[in-house]
Amino acid sequence: MLRVGIISNPFAKINKLNPEYNTHLWYTLANNGQLEVTRSLEQLNQVCQEFSERNINLVGIVGGDGSISLVLSALYKAYGADRLPKILLLKGGTINFLASNLGIKNDARTCLEDTIQLISKKHTMKEAILSTIHVNGRLGFIFANGVAASFLEEFYKDKTNSFGAALKVAGYIADGIFQGKLNGEFHKIVRQQQMKIEIFPTSISANEKSSVQLSDKYSMILASTVPKLPLTSRFFKKVIMGDNSAEMITIAEKGSKLLKGAIKALTGRSIYNLSNVNSIKFQKAIITCEENTSYSLDGDLISNADGKITIEMGPNFVFCSPYDIAK
Repeated sequence: MLRVGIISNPFAKINKLNPEYNTHLWYTLANNGQLEVTRSLEQLNQVCQEFSERNINLVGIVGGDGSISLVLSALYKAYGADRLPKILLLKGGTINFLASNLGIKNDARTCLEDTIQLISKKHTMKEAILSTIHVNGRLGFIFANGVAASFLEEFYKDKTNSFGAALKVAGYIADGIFQGKLNGEFHKIVRQQQMKIEIFPTSISANEKSSVQLSDKYSMILASTVPKLPLTSRFFKKVIMGDNSAEMITIAEKGSKLLKGAIKALTGRSIYNLSNVNSIKFQKAIITCEENTSYSLDGDLISNADGKITIEMGPNFVFCSPYDIAK
């Protein structure tokens, strides 16, 4: 039997636009479960511990991708790896890339209504298993640094939505095409930096542990357990969802070649054939940065003082939906 608990981020876009949204969700949930609004990490950890003690086995998350990352991290801490609850995405963020990867389009309230209806009729929900990455103590699905982190830093200065992000990307590309003569923004964020990368193992199918060390200048490094980046179609071609591994893409292109790669990615084409783009499946990676040490995990910009980033495989989560779900 599914025992439902809902965790809502009051700072998520959907709640900011409609301060009564959580009240609507509470009425929708009625006596079918428990809804908690968490305003701090401390409250979030307390709620997850309470859910664990009450054997809540389906947790709905109201918020965006960053909220999902934080909730999954807190659930992992409270439940442990062996009895993790199933997850229901009630999308309410700015980009909602994880919902996009799973093919979930409905708003949070509609999704919750349809979920409660299915549960009351004892119908089976659709499920998909996703692997997570564990980055410096926090769970998530997509890691990015370098140019990607610099872009997010600029984007969050006047944070809007997916359309706003697309416009900002288009602005950088246009400025790059005109060699910085439009507004100079392209050269402001697009620069390479020295990074040392250690990857374990070199092949997921290898029977013995091995590692490969790379040391060079990169524009950005990306790692993911889901195929789609925000604003793109299937970007990570080697990702198989739920296979306990991630794909890393290192990009050392710069200038016009980096622009070419960005345009190819945004138009759904592969960047794998670019000469300074490399891809590898991995289970653990250590990245050491000498300059800009900030990175992004599921859209949240995270500062990292010592420049060392450890990416390991986290637990698998089962995601549920009342609708057809991508696998």
